[in-house]
Amino acid sequence: MSRIRSSLYAVSILAAAVAAAPASAADKVSLRFGFVATGLDSIWTYGIERGFFRDQGIELELREGKGSAVTAQTVAAGTDDFGVDIDGGTFLTLAAKGLPATAILAVAAKSPLVVFSSLDAPLKSPAALVGKNIAITAGDGPSALLPALLEMNHIGAAQVTQINMQPGPKLTSLLSGRVDGVATNVVLRPTLEAKGMKVFSLMYADHGVVTPGLYMIAANHMLESNPDLVRRFVQAAAQSMAATEQDPDAAAASFSKAYPQYSPEMAVNETKVVLSLYRSPDTEGKPVGTISLADAKAGAEILEKFGSYPAGADPARFVTNRFLSGQ
Repeated sequence: MSRIRSSLYAVSILAAAVAAAPASAADKVSLRFGFVATGLDSIWTYGIERGFFRDQGIELELREGKGSAVTAQTVAAGTDDFGVDIDGGTFLTLAAKGLPATAILAVAAKSPLVVFSSLDAPLKSPAALVGKNIAITAGDGPSALLPALLEMNHIGAAQVTQINMQPGPKLTSLLSGRVDGVATNVVLRPTLEAKGMKVFSLMYADHGVVTPGLYMIAANHMLESNPDLVRRFVQAAAQSMAATEQDPDAAAASFSKAYPQYSPEMAVNETKVVLSLYRSPDTEGKPVGTISLADAKAGAEILEKFGSYPAGADPARFVTNRFLSGQ
């Protein structure tokens, strides 16, 4: 009996010790946006709110960015763990030139490049651009690939008047009627609509200019040194995307809680815009977040001809679906 009591006592001490032992600490992980926080990023505030990252043992910190190229460089340098909302064409070009990073998820599989026009005078096809004034910003993606949109639709560059201006004035010029259209990013549609202009969206991807949309990226050294963390992060991110697709209003509400100074209406509208880009024709029926290699290759070919993508660089080296479930 004494031995039984001693054994029970030992078991109780062991149980108490186990109960008192601290739980494994969560991995502290940073996610840098491509730009300042907008409703596009409701995916990540919703994933935090729903506990998807916590369930994967991740404590996620969200950080605002200053442009796709800058975020890609800070991720590659290890200053940030992951980057998101990275323009696919920009990323592929940087990676082909030696940036040591890889795209691990497609937040927007379809390219967001667009020519906006007023719904009162819509430019519904590339042919409608002939004889019109189109505002551009030299050096940005939509403007750099406008010549591709024209050439692939058999329109001479001289048939369209391109007026170079800064991003802010570019949108204002459309609102004021100074130009007929503006080459930009479709995620800015809610901004124009909030100012009272309903717009028609002439999507480049619908007229032959197929390029990658928006990527999530990680440094190559992260993929090599901690693939388990990358896998867990991608799983949580994909869950967040799927949950946002199911309830965009709830996702936008989570963003408003995290960024209370931001317009709730704008957050909802921007969330729904990014949902429209979730899939390209090549990723229909595939898990959300899937990167299309075909789209990446098509984009590389266009960028090589009309941009600065290095000739012969295989985009398959810079993208992967291996951390996404079912890939």
